[in-house]
Amino acid sequence: MTRGPEHIPVIVAIGEKIDRPAAPDDALEPVALMEEALRSAEVDGRGGWLQKIESIDLIGLISWRYEDPVGLLCERLGIAPTRQVNASMGGETPVRLIHEAAVRIARGELQTAAIVGGEASHARNQARKTKTQLNWTPLASPENTVKFPSSRYPASPVAKKLRVLDPAQIYPFYEMATQHAWGIVPAEAQRLSAELWADYARVAADNPSAWIRSAPDAEAIADVGADNRLINWPYPKLMVANPGVNQSAAIIVTSLAAAREAGVPEEQLIHIWGGAAAEEPGDYLLRDRYDHSTAQAAALEGALDLVGGDVDRFDAMELYSCFPVVPKMAMHTLGLKQGDKVPTVTGGLTFFGGPLNNYMSHAVCAMVRRLRTHSGQVGLLYGQGGYVNKHHALVISAMPPEEPLALDYSVQEKAEAARAAVPELVEDYVGPATIETYTITYGRDGNPIEGMVILRTPEGKRTMARVRADDAETIALLQTTDCSIIGTEGHARVDAFGKPSWSIGDTAAREYRYCAVERDGPLTIVTINRPEAMNALTPEANAELAEIFDGFAADPEQWVAILTGAGDKAFSAGNDLKATSIAMARGAPLESPVKGFAGLTARYDLDKPVIAAVNGVAMGGGFEIALACDLIIASENAVFALPEPKVGLAALEGGLLRLPRQIGLKQAMGMILTGRHVPAHEGQVLGFVNEVVPAADLMASARRWADLILECSPMSIRASKDVVQRGLAVASLEDALGEQKRSPAVAALFRSSDVREGPLAFAQKRKPQWKGR
Repeated sequence: MTRGPEHIPVIVAIGEKIDRPAAPDDALEPVALMEEALRSAEVDGRGGWLQKIESIDLIGLISWRYEDPVGLLCERLGIAPTRQVNASMGGETPVRLIHEAAVRIARGELQTAAIVGGEASHARNQARKTKTQLNWTPLASPENTVKFPSSRYPASPVAKKLRVLDPAQIYPFYEMATQHAWGIVPAEAQRLSAELWADYARVAADNPSAWIRSAPDAEAIADVGADNRLINWPYPKLMVANPGVNQSAAIIVTSLAAAREAGVPEEQLIHIWGGAAAEEPGDYLLRDRYDHSTAQAAALEGALDLVGGDVDRFDAMELYSCFPVVPKMAMHTLGLKQGDKVPTVTGGLTFFGGPLNNYMSHAVCAMVRRLRTHSGQVGLLYGQGGYVNKHHALVISAMPPEEPLALDYSVQEKAEAARAAVPELVEDYVGPATIETYTITYGRDGNPIEGMVILRTPEGKRTMARVRADDAETIALLQTTDCSIIGTEGHARVDAFGKPSWSIGDTAAREYRYCAVERDGPLTIVTINRPEAMNALTPEANAELAEIFDGFAADPEQWVAILTGAGDKAFSAGNDLKATSIAMARGAPLESPVKGFAGLTARYDLDKPVIAAVNGVAMGGGFEIALACDLIIASENAVFALPEPKVGLAALEGGLLRLPRQIGLKQAMGMILTGRHVPAHEGQVLGFVNEVVPAADLMASARRWADLILECSPMSIRASKDVVQRGLAVASLEDALGEQKRSPAVAALFRSSDVREGPLAFAQKRKPQWKGR
């Protein structure tokens, strides 16, 4: 079937703009950058094209909020195309939009279309750093900001819980999986990635529109240091897309007839031969595998079909390059070995620059320039979007194609047919599990924040978990470079923060770093062991305490606990603000255990008594911990306060709620609203301290209280504590009595041997032998 020139699509004009002002307030905003790119395309196409545009697609942007950017762009250009679309996001978008415009021309639905995109992220970042007010179009309100399609992708609850939603975290899963599948150890794979990226860097150095033109070599790209820190294992900064650029590009597509009518020389026209597109499931945890993409393979194979299946027919190519694994996978599918062909005409998203969704527009511009000067060559453009989600390949050349453009380019059915069964995804899995693939997220200081592992259960189901940074043994495993660790078995559990975690070590038998635990018969003594930091708590220390009290709660042989602090200065100074500021500076998340500060302030189901032996300062969170205990025995040098308002915070771990209940509203407000320090004796007068003793007698006194409790039936103690807690949660005595009847601890008491032992021992005039069950 043949088509006339009015139905043959060609790229007639291209334009780019790079903006490097001396100061951020001189920078062009994104729509202004796009205007410049289109005006440049107007010149490239010999003039007259802007007014002929019937359809304009503006690629989804991120660096500024607009209500209707495509409408604003058309207004600035003085044009009024019939079709004006704020198009979708995704790295494949420019290729797809060009292909769609070509199909519309082939169908006779339009004659001329423009595709344009741009970002000014560098200017926006610089303005934030220097607190510069940008004189751009006023920011649209969030509710009025244009909603670009594909701005979000579905994610499983476990991925959201673990916050693994950034492409920089997800692509490494494919990197590590492909290494294993191809039999390449991580060290060798990293060398290959660096050499591949050096190829991209050399091309960027010769591209006048590139952001970085210094052409670092493979050694520099692989060398991890302060200026090239690891982002997510195994990728350092120089292997990651660089979105901090001010760049825009535009392409004008028209019919061969319209181009000839405008007098454009034939050697300037680039024919669109066709291509193919397919997608993976949007949720990356619902993919069949991570060492291959059937959608990518189907799209690239569709492009190969247009050149008779011979990859050598591609004289030039642009293989999408947000991270090394993408072009490596593409070359593997195409049957190319690294070094067979230069995979870019543009320079890659690290060195040329990654204007987010618009890189492939620049790739089209670079490819068009190449093909105009090499008229007999054929070019392959491969774009990819999302998290290895969307794949689109397009073949173009200065030569006309042998066959008319196909109107249907989807190869989704082929991709679906090739896809293997997707493993069942399980949440909060506990038990043995092996690594399917993995990465590590690093902080700004170059140290690990946490590892992330996708796992397989013995039944072949899939789950996901993190590796905490304080699990040095497992983090070291993930950093192995001399062999693949995929398939390594470990154990998955839910950690103190409510997050799925995985480890190769025996977490139950590990030594505590921030606490000490002593067991004396049925008594557990827990000591916060950070005297150098006034026993202030970090997330890791909180996690240890949560695990300790989990164990105490679950152990039927442990009946009473005493909590104290190491040294003679502090019970606990609360949250470690220094550690918090360091964590924030390095980009680490701030977490609290599910059971609250010290694993106690949100532990509402503990029916075993806990005694706070306060040996000094109990400030902020430290006071909140003490208030969460059932008794407070204080040394004479103990001091209590909720000073959070003095540092712009609030006591949100229960102190603002527990203190009024324990000492009354007015006295509590006197402490809360002033943040004043209350000495131990005043605390006893106010009613939140049970006893004040000399510092030397503190632990002996706490033990004496514990011994008094231990003389009682532990089942009776648990029932009594549970009834009190339930009663405090309801408004009336009548309701409290009803709650008492529903108490599981009361029911357990009357099922226990203790309920018979007590009266029997009394009758026999002997000491009861409590069993606690």
